[in-house]
Amino acid sequence: MTEKIVFISHPYYAINNSSNNLRIYKKSKNSNNWYYIQCKSIEEYRTKLRKYILGFYEYTRDEKKAHYTLNDVLKKNDDNSSMFDYFMGGKKSEEVMQNNKMFREKMAMLKDASYLTDNKVKKMQLDWCKYIENSNIQLSVLSFNQKYIDENINIKDLQKIITTDVLPKFFGYCGYENPKENLEWIVALHNDRDNNYHFHIAWIEKKACYKNSRGNLGYRQKLLLKQDEEIFLKRQVGLAIERKKLYTPKIIDLNQNLNALKSYFNKNDLNFTLKNMNEYHLENDMVELGFYLNRLRTENRKYIKYGSIKDDELGVYIKKIAKDIKSKIFQNPEIKKIKNDIDKSINNINDLIESFDEKNSVNKEFSPYKNSLIDSKLDSTDKYIMNSIINYANTYFRKNSKYKIEDLISEISYQEFRKKYLKYENKPIIRYKISLIKNVLDENKIKSQVEKALIRITKKQEQVVDKFYEMFERN
Repeated sequence: MTEKIVFISHPYYAINNSSNNLRIYKKSKNSNNWYYIQCKSIEEYRTKLRKYILGFYEYTRDEKKAHYTLNDVLKKNDDNSSMFDYFMGGKKSEEVMQNNKMFREKMAMLKDASYLTDNKVKKMQLDWCKYIENSNIQLSVLSFNQKYIDENINIKDLQKIITTDVLPKFFGYCGYENPKENLEWIVALHNDRDNNYHFHIAWIEKKACYKNSRGNLGYRQKLLLKQDEEIFLKRQVGLAIERKKLYTPKIIDLNQNLNALKSYFNKNDLNFTLKNMNEYHLENDMVELGFYLNRLRTENRKYIKYGSIKDDELGVYIKKIAKDIKSKIFQNPEIKKIKNDIDKSINNINDLIESFDEKNSVNKEFSPYKNSLIDSKLDSTDKYIMNSIINYANTYFRKNSKYKIEDLISEISYQEFRKKYLKYENKPIIRYKISLIKNVLDENKIKSQVEKALIRITKKQEQVVDKFYEMFERN
């Protein structure tokens, strides 16, 4: 199968790179064989590399031209022939430029989505000559089947998406920290070949921002990109190309299912399930969770986030109870169905990305892959659910002017649990709660406890007591 996206990378060593062997490497057309110009000193290497940025640049796929000597190249190049000049179409004839609607100052896009114009070139040349002292220049070509692009997206729109969205993600994946601030890059569109669009891409570190295996920041020393890095870029580009037609609808479907799941943990939603728990075991877990959270809460800490709970003995136990509650709630048939719908949505997205891999001959050893967008959505939803459980249990016994009979039962149950905690620390509360409910429903001997509970949960205790007494009279 013909690949829809082809990516090749071509690096140049920084002058002070510890791995620098003082060679300027080149690659011939349609060949995997590299040749090099050997420099005898760092000073010679610096001179020739700066000429490459300022005036020497022979980016060619012609093997005969590729074997010109440096002097031959410099003799035929004028002062405007440089890396930046090539990106802006300097090597192409006026006829080629006109036939392919290529305009010099509308070809090379900078990271802020503006174009490289002639009045910006001189400063960029000087800046990159400074950066090349310590940072390698990474050159690459991203090539596309023209028909594939035209069927899915406008090529200029794709150039902007790759420049402003895809490349920052790619640089982050490669290990560069805060690439938008610490790197410079250029993406130049050339479309002068039959049925082919291709972007020439160059990037360089403005300062040390590459995180090494020890977690320290330095300049990236390994020049050639790893296979998983190239695959990450090709996948992100593939998603950008087919996003509107195929990918976006699948993401919308996933979002809708995630929001449906979250509605069961939103106290303002009709689906809110925590208030409608009707199993004693689940209610017991919630009471116990509220009890232990009460040991954490203070006047200054009315709300507790799940992620902020420490992993000490108490925190680990609280998290265990919360996870058990979540697990039991997810046995609800309606929630189970939504969870299955979410899994189907993710599988659909995975199938789509696998089709990208097939189109582009990606090695299967890199599948399954990490999809950071899906992972972030699932992580966000899980945090929402856990925080909902924690916050509901945390406010389970707080005063509230809106009440139900279940609030009274829960408050009394909680106080019973508190009183007997030391004596029955490792025993369940169920038998006390069942007994308590029977007492509330059968006779009035529990009224004094009810009145105390009412005072704790409402400011309008007199009205509430009257209504509660009316309920007893009706029964």
